[in-house]
This record gives sequence, structure tokens and C-alpha cells, in this order.
Amino acid sequence: MGVGMVIAVFTMILSAIVEKERRTLALTRPTLGIELRKGKISSMSGWWLITQLTLTGFSEAFTIIGQVEFFYKQFPENMRSIAGSFLFCGFALSSYLSSFLVSIVHRVTGGVGKRNWLPEDLNKGRLDYFYYLIAGLEVLNLGYFIVCAKWYKYKGSSVNTLDVALEKMPI
Repeated sequence: MGVGMVIAVFTMILSAIVEKERRTLALTRPTLGIELRKGKISSMSGWWLITQLTLTGFSEAFTIIGQVEFFYKQFPENMRSIAGSFLFCGFALSSYLSSFLVSIVHRVTGGVGKRNWLPEDLNKGRLDYFYYLIAGLEVLNLGYFIVCAKWYKYKGSSVNTLDVALEKMPI
């Protein structure tokens, strides 16, 4: 899971760099024209998104597969279906938290005389700052994960457990 979290941090940093370049191109050389009420259109190719979207896929694959494996191995056998549902409950909670984070960013960065980081016209906003904020939160999450992983005692890994073959069990 940690590998996926590290990849996610680099993905957000890369996304911020690409977004800054896209915004600069849209404001300095909008070769595709101007759309009414939406601003200038960037001349940057959509191919620039392939790297960050690929990294996002790798990040999610490493994280989600590790999480499913952790739930299945660490929960009691009769609770494995509940363990699997925790993954989807986590997805639902993270969706609510991301909406809450966007609301906080709107409230903190917007206001009288301030430019919102996430306006309707992205050329007027600072989506790259938002990506850096997400990367910072992911670094904090990675640190928390490392602390929890260091303290966690895996089921079946304690010294006191004794593995006895089923045939040798006393009746």
C-alpha cells in the first residue's frame, strides 16, 4: 500500500507542474481561440495527461490491491465479506471528504478581492496550488500510514502462536 501512496504523491506533483504549464500556454498563446464565458483555450496537447493518468492507475492498483489483501488476511474468516465492504465504505467516505475539501478551498481562497483557486474558468484559478495541497495531504497520510504500519501487529505473526498440523491435534 505504501508504494501506491508514494506514487500518488509524485502524481499530484506532476499534475501540478503540467497544470501550471497548461495555464501558462492558455494565457500566453491561446491558439485554439476563446470560448464565450469559459476563457481562452490552451494549445497544450491532451497527450500530456497520459503520464499522470497512468501513474494514477498504478497508484490505485498498488493501494487498492494491498488494502483488499490486508482486509482479507487480517479479518477473521467469517467476517471477510464485511472486510471487503470496508473498502467501498472508504471510497464513499473519501468522496464526501473530497467534496468537503473543495468547499473549504472555495471558502478560504475565495472572497472579497481574492481569486478562488477553483473557479469555473480554470485559467483564472490556481488548480496547480490545489494539486500541491493534495500532494501535501498525501504526504501527511503517508506519514500516518508508516506510523500505523510500524505499530501494527499482524495476525499470526506473534511469537506466542503455535502452528500445529491438523492431524496432530488432540481430540
